[in-house]
Amino acid sequence: MFLIGVGLGLALLLWLFLENTKIGAAVRAGIDDEEMLRGIGINVPLLFACVFALGAGLAGLGGVLGGPLLGVFPGADFEVVLLAFVVVTVGGLGSIQGAFWASLLVGLADNFGNAWFPQLSLFTIFLPMIVVLAVRPTGLMGRA
Repeated sequence: MFLIGVGLGLALLLWLFLENTKIGAAVRAGIDDEEMLRGIGINVPLLFACVFALGAGLAGLGGVLGGPLLGVFPGADFEVVLLAFVVVTVGGLGSIQGAFWASLLVGLADNFGNAWFPQLSLFTIFLPMIVVLAVRPTGLMGRA
């Protein structure tokens, strides 16, 4: 329950940060039109380095909090990267809300798929991605 609370709290804080602050507006503008952001005097490489550092810090926090629960073993990184790839693809690039809903969808599909169809466990991870890409190629919350 603690991990769920921390995850929801961090997701809410990150969403509020990106949607309601000037730095969040600069990050969103830098994604859409980097040249215009440079034109108004913002140091875009420094801004993107700070965003990368924030993401790396959040990944490290996730590893510290989730490591004791999941365990660490050789090959664990490939499992996490596979799930992250599917979540980002289903949710849509650059969408925190899309990543939130996609993580719920992919997580539930993975758990129910492992319980009901253990032989097809990888298929149940990729099934939501196949369906979403067939219906909406930019992802659930992605922009066209």
